[in-house]
Amino acid sequence: MLYIFVFIVQTAYAGLIMISKAALGTGLSCFVLVFYRHVIATVFLGPLAYFLERKSRPSITFYSFRMIFLLALCGTAIQQNLFFEGLKYTSPTFGSALGNAIPAMTFVMAVLFRLEEVKIKTRKGQAKVLGTLICTIGALVMTVYKGSVIPKLWSPPIHIKHNHNKIHEDWTKGSILMMTSYFGVCIWLILQAKIVKYYPAPMSLIALMCFVGSLQSAVAGFIFERNLDAWALGWNLQLLTVVYCGIAISVVANCMQMWYISKKGPVFAAMFSPVGLVIVAILSPAVLDETLHLGSIGGGILVVIGLYTVLWGKSRDMKDISNLLPVENRPEAISNEVQQGSMQSKEISNSKGNAGRI
Repeated sequence: MLYIFVFIVQTAYAGLIMISKAALGTGLSCFVLVFYRHVIATVFLGPLAYFLERKSRPSITFYSFRMIFLLALCGTAIQQNLFFEGLKYTSPTFGSALGNAIPAMTFVMAVLFRLEEVKIKTRKGQAKVLGTLICTIGALVMTVYKGSVIPKLWSPPIHIKHNHNKIHEDWTKGSILMMTSYFGVCIWLILQAKIVKYYPAPMSLIALMCFVGSLQSAVAGFIFERNLDAWALGWNLQLLTVVYCGIAISVVANCMQMWYISKKGPVFAAMFSPVGLVIVAILSPAVLDETLHLGSIGGGILVVIGLYTVLWGKSRDMKDISNLLPVENRPEAISNEVQQGSMQSKEISNSKGNAGRI
C-alpha cells in the first residue's frame, strides 16, 4: 500500500504540471488558479479535518496563527504563484526535474539558518555538500544549455490542445521564477518542522493553511490580475485544472503523502520524486507537444544524482540519531515491542512489576 500511494502521488503531481501548463497556455491566470484551488481544498478538507481531529486539535494561539500565516505565504501565495508563472515560460519536464533539487536547497537553507551543521570531515557531510553541488550544476545545465532535440518516442491517442505559442519561452526568466518558488518551499519545510511541535493536527493545519493561503492569493490576485473576466471560469480545461489541483492534489495527494511520511519518514518520500519526472518526460512531449532537448535530460539526470547523494547523507544522519538512543527506544525495538504487545498484555496485566515497568 505504501508503494501504491507513492506512485499515485507522483502520478498526480505529474498530471498537475502537465494540465497546468496546458491551462496556462489557454490564458488561465496563475493568481486565479492558486486562489480557486485552495478555496476548493478548504471546502473539502475543512469539514474532514474538523471531525477527524476534533479531539486532538489544539486551540489556535497568536504564535500558531502567525506561523500558519507564514506557512501559507511561503508555501501557497508566493511559492505557487511564482511556480506557475515560471511554468508558463519553461516546460513541464524542466519544472519537474528542478523540483528534485528541493532537498539540496533545503539543506543549504538549514545551514544558513544554523539549523544544521556541516560536518565536512564525515562521509555524510561530504555527501550532502557534493549532492548540493551536483544539483546546482544540473540546474545550471538545464537553464543555459539546450542541445539537440530529442525525437518523440510515441504518439498517444489523447492530445491536450493548448496555444503553446501564446506565451513565448523565456528560460532565464522562468528559471529564476521557479528557483525562487522552490526556495519558498524550503522555507515552508523549515517552518513546518517548527509548527507541528505546537500544533500536532496535520490535517487541520493543512486546511487552515489552504484557507489563509486562499485569502492571501485573493489579495495578490486583485492587485496583479485586475481583469474581472479572468476570474470567470467556464466548462473548459481551466475549470478542470482548478478542480483537479484543488481535490486531487491539495486534498487526496497531500493526505496520502502525509500518511506514508508518518510511516516511513520524509527521506522515503523524497526517494521516489524522480518517478514524477520520468512520467512527465514520457507523456509531456506527446500529450503537450513539448520539445525535449539534450540539455534538459542531461541536467535532469544530474539533479536526480545530486538528490540521491543528499538523501544518502540525510539517511546516515537519521541512522546515527537512532544509534544514539537507548536500545529499547530505537525504532526497530519499538516496532518489535508493539508487535509483541498484544501477546504479552495478558501476562503483564497480572503482574504488578511488569505493569509498573510499562
